[in-house]
Amino acid sequence: MLKKIFAFRGVVIAALVMSMAGCALKAPPYEASIANVSTLKRAGQSPVRLGEFNVAANAQGATSIGIRGGSMSSPTGATYAAYLAEALKTELDMAKRLNPASSLEVMGTLLGTDIDAGMSTGKGYIEARFVVKKDGSVKFDKTKRGEATWESSFVGAIAVPAAQKSYPQVVQNLLADLYADQDFQNALK
Repeated sequence: MLKKIFAFRGVVIAALVMSMAGCALKAPPYEASIANVSTLKRAGQSPVRLGEFNVAANAQGATSIGIRGGSMSSPTGATYAAYLAEALKTELDMAKRLNPASSLEVMGTLLGTDIDAGMSTGKGYIEARFVVKKDGSVKFDKTKRGEATWESSFVGAIAVPAAQKSYPQVVQNLLADLYADQDFQNALK
């Protein structure tokens, strides 16, 4: 009897893994990090406007991130550069630091992003170049990288949703690194 239960359990797990293969997913909508918003508020920066966010040539994961045979696309725009722009806009707006008429402009270029669902630990990264201009003059120009890890599983039915759910944390970590940069803070004053 116990053998039949384990055999049935194995069939169910295999079916779940097979059903996850080839699936097209959307990344979760970005949710602002309270810590990031607080950092922006404390820094006392001037309001900024968002400039263009684009994708570097040959950037990994620009339009789609592969997860265990499936793919995950951005829920915002056609690229993850649009996702990054929306994330930045969300946090700047929550911190009351967004003004479309500002002479300060923040622009970005997505250099790459990826997720590895892993067998026991998942990991992801996003890397982007940020430029701040004031009246057309460059005040800040640096590359930043955000990374995150999370508990994963050999079982795709567990690993894929965990990777999908964890992607916003990767972006939050990138923005946290940007906001904490003293040069970025100075450029926005």
